Amino acid sequence: MADSYDSWLQEGIAAARSGQIERARTLLTRVVRVDERNVQAWYWLSRIVQDPREREVCLENVLQLDPAHTAVQAELADLRRQMTAAAQAPLPSREAIEAAIPHTAAEQLASDAAVEPLFCPYCAAPTAAGDRLCPACGRTLTIREPKSKGHSVYSLTLAIIWLAVANYAWLTVAGSYFLSCFSCGANASPGTAQTFETLGRLLGIEPSAAPVRDLRWTPVVLAGGVVFLLSLVIAWGLYRRLRFFYWLTVALVLLSPLAFVYWAAVADAVPLWGLLAAGVLFMLAISLAFMAYDEYAWVERRLAAVLDADVDSASSLYARGREVAGQGMWARAAVHWAKAVALSPGHPDYRVALARAYINLGRPEQALDHLRKVQQIEPTYPHLDELIAQAGGSS
Repeated sequence: MADSYDSWLQEGIAAARSGQIERARTLLTRVVRVDERNVQAWYWLSRIVQDPREREVCLENVLQLDPAHTAVQAELADLRRQMTAAAQAPLPSREAIEAAIPHTAAEQLASDAAVEPLFCPYCAAPTAAGDRLCPACGRTLTIREPKSKGHSVYSLTLAIIWLAVANYAWLTVAGSYFLSCFSCGANASPGTAQTFETLGRLLGIEPSAAPVRDLRWTPVVLAGGVVFLLSLVIAWGLYRRLRFFYWLTVALVLLSPLAFVYWAAVADAVPLWGLLAAGVLFMLAISLAFMAYDEYAWVERRLAAVLDADVDSASSLYARGREVAGQGMWARAAVHWAKAVALSPGHPDYRVALARAYINLGRPEQALDHLRKVQQIEPTYPHLDELIAQAGGSS
């Protein structure tokens, strides 16, 4: 059993280091249920829990088991100061809240610029509100992105409809060819003829004339393949939320009644259920296109080294910092990691990440400051000496 919870502990610590918060919490909770006196498990739990009261309990347990842990003593004292300050902070008035909310994009930009300069998300150089390129590093400061963050059922259904059209078109072309080829043989057997006739009705295929039977297999495959591939391309474009394919879909939907009119004109008899089905599909497609309009609208957003509004916990700030650092935005990553350090000053991963950002931004003194604190918190942190040397310090 000891081997079991020791492996849980090691896996939990590894998961916490890699940002897999839920997995780490599950594994470390298992450990403390089996061994309530495991200092390491309580310590790592204190790093990943989000609620300040839960974190306080974890830190208290660490100190109860290891009273000489000075870093945890300082962290617990700091946490209690933050909790006391948050409890005593006066709530802002409704008027103050309403006055602080910018109502337009221009007011938002002016509000941000009034509080502090807009810093380049890549190199942290100060920029003006109207700059489209950073004057220091030359990188673009604006991006175009969909107005809507994710897919809705409307856009996904439009893409699925095109996938259905692709497969139906292929089946119809292939079905027309094969039914026309076998029609002569089918006439010799009434039962077989009725089977082919029923199959043709299900596929919506009219009885084929003799010239269709004379077609070679290659052009039939090409015709069906082209329709199939074009439908797949449109479905892909809709899924990628490209406006060209959206407007192409709208145009084809609006032109589809002409196909129904042609069908009614050339067919000997048009079944009522067929007209009803065509009408329902037309209304469904035009409604989906209307409801999905916002998902194909793109907006321009100004980039700056500021906190994203949708992240607030230390772990989510750390994860967002890693995401933007992967795009080369070290200044924007540093802002998120600095906030994570402020929320959880005893977490070495957050300080190491912030130190890496400072190294990339050419600020080795600030990087060394955080790396020295990591030495106090966890002296055996992997590759710590290499990072200190990279920042110009000595271990």
